[in-house]
Amino acid sequence: MPKSAILGAIDAGSNALRVIVSRYDDGKLTKLAGERQAVRLGHGAFTRGILDDQTIDAAVAAFRRFRELFDEHEVDLYRAVATSALRTAHNSDVLLHRLYHEADLEVEVISGEEEARLVRKAVTHAFGDKPAPRVILDLGGGSFEVNLRRKAGWAAASMPIGTVRLVETFDLTGAIEPYQEQMIRRAVRAMIDNFVEGKRDTDVSEAAACGGNAEALAELFGKPKGGMPALKVSVLEDVLPSILDIAPDARMKAFDVRRDRAEVMAVAAIVFDEAAQALGLTRLLVPGVGIRDAVLLDLAETIADAESPAATARGYAMLTAARTFAARVRHDTTHGEHVRELARALFDQLAELHELPAHLGIVLEVAALLHDIGVVVNGRGHHRHGAYMVSSGRITGLDSPDREMVSVLIRTHRKSAPDESKHPTYASLSKTQREQVQQLAAILRIADGLDTDHRQRVSKLVATHDDETVKLAIELRSHPDETVAPTHRKHDLFEDIFEMDVAYDVREK
Repeated sequence: MPKSAILGAIDAGSNALRVIVSRYDDGKLTKLAGERQAVRLGHGAFTRGILDDQTIDAAVAAFRRFRELFDEHEVDLYRAVATSALRTAHNSDVLLHRLYHEADLEVEVISGEEEARLVRKAVTHAFGDKPAPRVILDLGGGSFEVNLRRKAGWAAASMPIGTVRLVETFDLTGAIEPYQEQMIRRAVRAMIDNFVEGKRDTDVSEAAACGGNAEALAELFGKPKGGMPALKVSVLEDVLPSILDIAPDARMKAFDVRRDRAEVMAVAAIVFDEAAQALGLTRLLVPGVGIRDAVLLDLAETIADAESPAATARGYAMLTAARTFAARVRHDTTHGEHVRELARALFDQLAELHELPAHLGIVLEVAALLHDIGVVVNGRGHHRHGAYMVSSGRITGLDSPDREMVSVLIRTHRKSAPDESKHPTYASLSKTQREQVQQLAAILRIADGLDTDHRQRVSKLVATHDDETVKLAIELRSHPDETVAPTHRKHDLFEDIFEMDVAYDVREK
């Protein structure tokens, strides 16, 4: 049966804000609308560590417009991500709070690693059946993401050498002087050499280059290759003096570009040229895609894989909101994500045993993702702190009674099992919901126990059962410091609730 939805993606970059709305229909994405707002979130973020009031006001106004666009097209599912500027600014929470309350949009501050993954996904999709270049460069206002494909897979790095960051840090407001050019080149070369050392196992001559500056430079000085804009590095070097030797006002007239582009294009040209020299590149291919395109692809895959698109869309939105909530309080979810995957595997594979409603799988995933969030308050008693944070915080889409169930699961993932006399939130649930929480807590405890060392060693988990025993076949990734399997397995509650034994078959990969 064809599956369709209206999807939205927002990329809150350091130099500009971008939004796109597309229709997903039976495997195909069709763009319906898109806008760019020239709000420089990086202004002040990289030099003073804060977003000023004027920048925050401008961003809120832009996001209100994005919300109007979403409402106009009746967007079913969206993801809004912010990058380097909001990772850097100490007061990013102020903007995130206003966007939630004044524009009704939840924004997720993503890591540099996630930026690199998204750009890689967008580029490989843009090349379709043709192999994508083995090097992908994405230059933004705050950071420079480099993906390098090796025989063993992709290696990626996020480097703090974005255009706005460099312009404001070194006060590059006029023509670029030779000593300033060399300063930028040394910074770029040092970071790329450090990243590439020991990682490159094949020579490359072409790279995919992403970002607004890559697109502008290719449009000005490039020629198409195979239908895609392309820029020879030799041509970039020839025209470089004409870009560097004049101030932004003159660049606007000479190259017919906007002011915000004229202010950063000289720095971008230097970064791309030096990166090309360091990596031995002769040509940059510019597919014209970025983070927002990959976000749409992720959302489309969610719909495509769904048995119930609407239910899965809500679930994805809840998980995204939970990740955003964790990012707001600066909680590292690496362990939580692994426990979430293990808990979901147990929930799905033991469905015949627990017979819980399917939507509770998402409740379990959210609880697993956030089960340790209380450590940002205090590691001691973090289960209590985490339960309070979830019950009193805002996680979009996590409404009653799911909110209370998640809170109880976090409260009881360690120490006491769910108990009406000890846990008021648990006591407030209906009898059926309390029984469901007992089963979910039993599953969560096993999943958490399988990663008690926080090393994510479980690469595969298969759960089967007969009338008396649940058997867990576990495959571990090898680890140089570990020669035996984890021994801390929290299965006591599971055995009590389901009245079955739990047996383990652990093997190292």
